[in-house]
Amino acid sequence: MQHVLKRIVDQLQEFSRLSPQAEYRNKEVSGWSVGQQIEHVLIAMSGMALGLKKERLSETQQPENQLKTEVLNSGSFPRGVIQAPEISRPRDFVDDDDLKRLILKTSNRVTGLLNLSERSTIDHPILGVMSRDETIRFMVIHNDHHLRIIADILAE
Repeated sequence: MQHVLKRIVDQLQEFSRLSPQAEYRNKEVSGWSVGQQIEHVLIAMSGMALGLKKERLSETQQPENQLKTEVLNSGSFPRGVIQAPEISRPRDFVDDDDLKRLILKTSNRVTGLLNLSERSTIDHPILGVMSRDETIRFMVIHNDHHLRIIADILAE
């Protein structure tokens, strides 16, 4: 699991590298700008990390969520199928300075996740209850999904 958390650190560095291009848009790829893509994943990661740090422990086996199982097993999800939950939607305008602050805040929040109990859980608004390890894996999958969208926005 340490290697998965290392991947998140690498992704945060990539978001930092991309943040100066926050204003770039390509409506054919996404309604969101590069900055909005980055802000969305940072809000999501930060919220999931805070949720895990509350150390709400699962005592029982949770019913499986088919979408969660598919995403975690495949390591990806198709574009345009899932709308971002309201809580993680970005603002209309995001600039590089905003993103730099949010990257630092998010980095601080994801630090130490592996020190939490493996039984710590979050309740994702779409994927349902996820364990610590499922949540960390989802963060990587979700970040990669948005990094691919950003690459497509910037490809033009």
